[in-house]
Amino acid sequence: MDILILGNGFDLAHKLDTKYNDFLKYCQEKYSSINSVGTDHSNNFLYNNVWVKHFLNKTLAGDKWIDLENEIYNVITKLSELPYFKNGVWYERYKDIVFLISKDYEEFNFDESQKYFRKPELFYNANDCYCVTIKDFVNFLYSQLRDFVKEFEKYLVEEENRKIKNTPKFNLRVNSDCVSLLNFNYTDTCEQLYKINFNYSSCGIKTKAVYVHGKINNEDSCNMVLGTHSFDNEQIPVEFNIFKKHHQRHKYGTIEPYQELLNELKYPKKIYVPTFHIIGHSLDKTDHNILKHILLAKEKSIINIYYHDEDALARMQSNIDLIIGEEEVMTKVRFINQYDSKLGILIPQ
Repeated sequence: MDILILGNGFDLAHKLDTKYNDFLKYCQEKYSSINSVGTDHSNNFLYNNVWVKHFLNKTLAGDKWIDLENEIYNVITKLSELPYFKNGVWYERYKDIVFLISKDYEEFNFDESQKYFRKPELFYNANDCYCVTIKDFVNFLYSQLRDFVKEFEKYLVEEENRKIKNTPKFNLRVNSDCVSLLNFNYTDTCEQLYKINFNYSSCGIKTKAVYVHGKINNEDSCNMVLGTHSFDNEQIPVEFNIFKKHHQRHKYGTIEPYQELLNELKYPKKIYVPTFHIIGHSLDKTDHNILKHILLAKEKSIINIYYHDEDALARMQSNIDLIIGEEEVMTKVRFINQYDSKLGILIPQ
């Protein structure tokens, strides 16, 4: 049984601009074009969303590449260190995020659904948010993050539709009669380009394509997961738990298909040696728990980790040690250049 585990590097190999930074670049270009004197920005996401402005400020400050998931964690950590969260101080500031806890809110516009206030004369000039409680403030930040995610989904749909027909294809060296997909991407590039039936396998494994962080163009609503790693042992208020990927996977229903795949692998009466093919995934800490459980589901397995250059190889070697331990790495893992003509998996057609 072959199991494809895909990260964003898979899309990049197919010449798709699906990185967070690609989206931020798109936002920067669009934001600059509308930022003129006298323009009404009241309904403009790019002007009013605190997260896109924060991420853009980071890039303008010289960070050509930022890890959004890690930056979300940095914001949460910084906010948790502010005096308000410890000593009841009413007012604090973190970069472009400004908030005020106040009982005197009659002069503000109140949003009943979001439980926050904005002072009218400052609405277009600053990201001032007036909240009644910590929970209300966290809910405001989270609703702004979900708006960011929904706009990112629109961008990904547009990007994929625009390029998918002309993107390069490879000879994927997998057992196409018995293969499952664990996709950490939001896009369905692999399903669109390769004639592999991930929803049925002749080897008796009942699985379907798993999008552990959600999938673009979801029919019901946006179920894309964007958050940070778990911080259970850190001094961060529980109100921020909603930003954890772990919580979001349950909230948006993306964990159940993963659990089904995991249970199939663990089923004791099915004897087989799974071969994992990890392509384009950095193995970073935000996904450690998901990867650990699936990679250790069977005592006997083969783990092929494909890299595109030596720097990526070094990072992957360190990260996989943290996920499954050096002993497991020694007995199960093989590091392979993804373009290697003999052992690689992305061989140009």
